[in-house]
Amino acid sequence: MKISPNRSLLSLFTISSVLIFCCFQAAAKDGVCPDQDLSSVIPVQEKVQPCTERRVLVVHSYHESQANHVGMMQSGVDNIFFGSNFHVKHFYMDTKRDSSSEWKEISGQLALDLVRLWQPELVIALDDNAQKYFARFLAGKKDAPLVVFSGVNGNPADYGYPAANVTGLLERPNIVESISLLMKIVPGKIKKILLISDDSLTSSLFHDYVKTIKLPVEVAASVQVSTLAEWHQVIDKYQDQVDAIGVYVIRTIKRKAGANETVYEGELVDYINKTTNLPTVGFFDSAAEAGLLCGVSVSMEEQGRKAALIALDLLGGRKKVEDIEISPTKRGVIQLNLKTAKRNGVIIPYNIIKRADKVIR
Repeated sequence: MKISPNRSLLSLFTISSVLIFCCFQAAAKDGVCPDQDLSSVIPVQEKVQPCTERRVLVVHSYHESQANHVGMMQSGVDNIFFGSNFHVKHFYMDTKRDSSSEWKEISGQLALDLVRLWQPELVIALDDNAQKYFARFLAGKKDAPLVVFSGVNGNPADYGYPAANVTGLLERPNIVESISLLMKIVPGKIKKILLISDDSLTSSLFHDYVKTIKLPVEVAASVQVSTLAEWHQVIDKYQDQVDAIGVYVIRTIKRKAGANETVYEGELVDYINKTTNLPTVGFFDSAAEAGLLCGVSVSMEEQGRKAALIALDLLGGRKKVEDIEISPTKRGVIQLNLKTAKRNGVIIPYNIIKRADKVIR
């Protein structure tokens, strides 16, 4: 069940969840394991299992329908835990499709309540919203589970990491690698670039990160937009001032101000391709599928897989939290869209196509 995001409902939910938790505590005192079907309250995949199992809770910032992001991270986690004696449960905060601050608070509270009710031994928290609205409240707390974070674009210190019970992995977009790839595809033509994204927390962190690195081209502007009209305005304004357009996450752009409907990535990119002849580069996992010419994205499968490996090391006693260095994953996923290349009259060298991980033909 999805709760309509408003603060009064958040208060009501918090009160009701505390009452439910008290009932579970009473049952536990009588030797009964908290084993109630929470599916009517909490959007998880399955019923709570007996307490004899060792439990791992995976909290995703976004919805499972985001196959290139959530799906790949989940696959990385599940492949590592497959065949183990751990019961792994996935929880989806769904903070992209509903990006309101009210819903983010509600979904974070739902995840915290699930931790109290289900009592996992370890939590894997994926992407920044899961840290800001959920996992940071577990950092350094007595009797809190171990926490492994992954997909974090921000500064871990902003979430209170590292802590005695928290370690994990950073996500750093492959901006230099992506622009360098574009410059190999269209050599000698890219001098100035427009960087554009939605106005989500993840994208804000991207634009902050851009300021800290040296790029092989000049950035004409680094812009976040919230509506389709703003997207059109920015593209129209800069198309004659730049040689290329770089796109980061564009999943929260609304069709109209104040509306809930988000605009599909492909529609946004299609506007660029139809109104300009500029080469494009993407820095996110579904860039080529959205219609962008090329990009080198972070491997979300690696983010999930390495988080799960860290979790197993901690759960198995092979490593302690303080033994694990917080660092980014390294693998980049090369993406190409040959349809876009043909439309723009660009010939991508065969040696680049051969090395690509994802090719849209």
